[in-house]
Amino acid sequence: MDRVREALKGVARELARSIVPGTTLGLGSGSTVATLLEELSPLILAKAKTIDGVPTSTQIELVASRSGINLVPFRGSVDLVIDGADQVDRELNLVKGGGGALLREKVVMGSSKNIAIVAAENKFVNRLCENGVRVPVEVFPMARQSAKVKLSMLGGVADERLMPKGYPYFTENGNMILDTLFEPVEDPRALEVAIRSTPGVAEVGIFTFKPMTVYRLGGDGKYEVLKRDD
Repeated sequence: MDRVREALKGVARELARSIVPGTTLGLGSGSTVATLLEELSPLILAKAKTIDGVPTSTQIELVASRSGINLVPFRGSVDLVIDGADQVDRELNLVKGGGGALLREKVVMGSSKNIAIVAAENKFVNRLCENGVRVPVEVFPMARQSAKVKLSMLGGVADERLMPKGYPYFTENGNMILDTLFEPVEDPRALEVAIRSTPGVAEVGIFTFKPMTVYRLGGDGKYEVLKRDD
């Protein structure tokens, strides 16, 4: 068995202990979350007839429905968000949005009482944007050129995300994504605020929410729990 999958099984067992009947889950997007749901759903459904889930993308909506989770519309808050990350720094700040769902993920995460992030150990770095990882920035289509200029003023090099055949990539919100290269980030919160203040930017893939619990998946089949409350 894949050792990371074994670590995910352990995380699923731990999360299942805190999920009670009536819990509403916010469901992030991506392959790690999809695999975690496959492990988690049998455990929580054994304790309750239904568990409600708010999906952040069509991809995770399909996975959740196959897993027996009752899909509900977003009503302004959720009890627990389960999500992945493209990168995690030493202060547990995140880069997210590789799958294009950053806007919906941030809306749901910002409304949650608790946040659980699951990421493989190779996603952890000292500072965000190390190793050439880019920050996704979701923009309204008419603002893509002006946003590129503003991002360059902030030290970023922005490229429009494209589909495999060269067509522009559009999010489920009808927006475009500028995948933006920055030097390793010393102050993620300040950069997040600066990017979000740009006219035409819908959201930025830097996540600085606290408190947060992060599960670091090891290649040995074990996991480490990391927390920061401030």
